Amino acid sequence: MGVALEVLARVASDSLFVVSGVYARRYGGELYYEGERPGPGWHAHGCFKRWLYVLVGGRPRRVRVWKQRWLSPDGRRTCHSRPPDDLPSLWSCSLIVLLSLWAWLGGGRGVESCRQLFGHLEGHVTSRTVRRWLQRALPFALKIQQQIRLAAMERSEPRPLEYWFPGGLSPPVGLEHRRWGAPAHITQLWRAMGLAFLGSAKLQIPTPLLLAEARKGGNTTRHSSRP
Repeated sequence: MGVALEVLARVASDSLFVVSGVYARRYGGELYYEGERPGPGWHAHGCFKRWLYVLVGGRPRRVRVWKQRWLSPDGRRTCHSRPPDDLPSLWSCSLIVLLSLWAWLGGGRGVESCRQLFGHLEGHVTSRTVRRWLQRALPFALKIQQQIRLAAMERSEPRPLEYWFPGGLSPPVGLEHRRWGAPAHITQLWRAMGLAFLGSAKLQIPTPLLLAEARKGGNTTRHSSRP
């Protein structure tokens, strides 16, 4: 089961900062994410900044993101609030990652010959990077599938999720016939991405918004030792 390009263009061509109020805009086009205070007594302690590639109209754009840093009441620990589309140690937002993996898994060709769904992403993500993303995602495939399914279920209420997918989400034959080291995880990851793209289209919401809601139940604050 594929997703028509016009459908993706409607729900998955803009990253989270475009389609939601999660970020505050700063001077020069920079973004600020405050997040939530980790607990009582924690107070703001500067910001942690990084570069992140996002999508605007299907085109990748490099933006600087400022994330709020917090200091513990005893002054011994710091942490910062992580935006829902900011994945640890990756320079691209979650939408770009999913689009790249979907192009590979759903394209029926090897990673070296797969083509990005949006032409402006060609050359932005290398085949080596997509391989690395896949290997990092596979151990969490079931969890990703469950989180996206839960977010879609909450959005679809009072109708059951099966109302939108009466025939289920079956992977393409080409995907199942290819040799994978972890075929069960591949299928779970494919279903998760299919549910993200097709589900957001049927629910008429942007894909990054559904992805953000899927991560809402997880821990989005990373702790680090105090410098």
